[in-house]
Amino acid sequence: MNSIRFEPHKSACFADTALKNSMHAIEQAQQCAVLWFGEIMRRGLYRKLGYFSINQYARTELKFSKTRTGDFIQLARKLEQLPEVRKSVANGQLGYTKAREIVKVASPETAKGWVEEAKGSSRRELERKVAEARIRARQLARANPGQGELMPVRKTRNIPAAAVPVRLSVEMTPEQFARYETMLEKLHKQGPVGNRAEMLLEAMVELIAARNNSSNEKAPRGALAGGPPFQVHIHQCPDCGEASVSTGKGKLLVGQAVIERAMCDSQVDEPGKRNTSTILPAMRRMVLTRDRHKCTTAGCEHTRFLEVHHIKPRSLGGSNHPENLITLCSSCHRLWHEKPEAMAAMAGA
Repeated sequence: MNSIRFEPHKSACFADTALKNSMHAIEQAQQCAVLWFGEIMRRGLYRKLGYFSINQYARTELKFSKTRTGDFIQLARKLEQLPEVRKSVANGQLGYTKAREIVKVASPETAKGWVEEAKGSSRRELERKVAEARIRARQLARANPGQGELMPVRKTRNIPAAAVPVRLSVEMTPEQFARYETMLEKLHKQGPVGNRAEMLLEAMVELIAARNNSSNEKAPRGALAGGPPFQVHIHQCPDCGEASVSTGKGKLLVGQAVIERAMCDSQVDEPGKRNTSTILPAMRRMVLTRDRHKCTTAGCEHTRFLEVHHIKPRSLGGSNHPENLITLCSSCHRLWHEKPEAMAAMAGA
């Protein structure tokens, strides 16, 4: 049928076909709608339409409920963070319903695998697989984390799709939310803000530094020695290669890119052995000084959460020679290990 219009008193076969075609049209429309919604949100086009926020635009122009607005905003943001999923939605290989399901568990490292799972599964099968992944992640988080080595330098295995992102909910007063949006808009005008989680963490570091300066507290020893001002312990199982961090929510798995990133610049603690560093402190200080203590990615220049990256990976024989080391902020360092080809092309531009 070329036209999907309701016509009463038709045969069962006709009604069945018409209904299926209508459902397919709804799926395609939703698929397209979330991409357009993301475009308007990402580029701030709602401001050119006379609205101060995407929420106001959605509630007024689209007549969305508060819940539906939140769903669209969350999915649009997830698609921006998961280009593999967004590409599959844009080219029609992945429908709105399946995309909405897999963003619950997908990370940049596992997105490609989840897209393949979605393509080869029915909606019900996919819902079951996502639910199982979330249950397994919660079970692992509640399990005793154990005391495996602290990031031993060895070849690691791929981390399963159960490494589910953690959601943090923050409640604000209307006035606080207005301030938040105003500050976010100013940041957008100054240039790309990158990952919002990294942006919030960087703001907290600035606040801590400001309070330390106002109270004349000494900087942490690690910062003075050229090391990171904060440390996160990553525990890795020596048998399966699975790595995790211990948090207030229990044991949480980390992905392969996080492990490789830690292999670049970390302190290694193996039972019965002396603690070692992947990069000697003196070399780390020299690289940070050479790069003027700022991220070397074009257009970034962040000065917080700095890490040293191996251009040629250590697993492929990359050395700790200064020519093989560059300074990156944690956000750019993560992208180097998630999308090395894109970042290398940007560096060479």
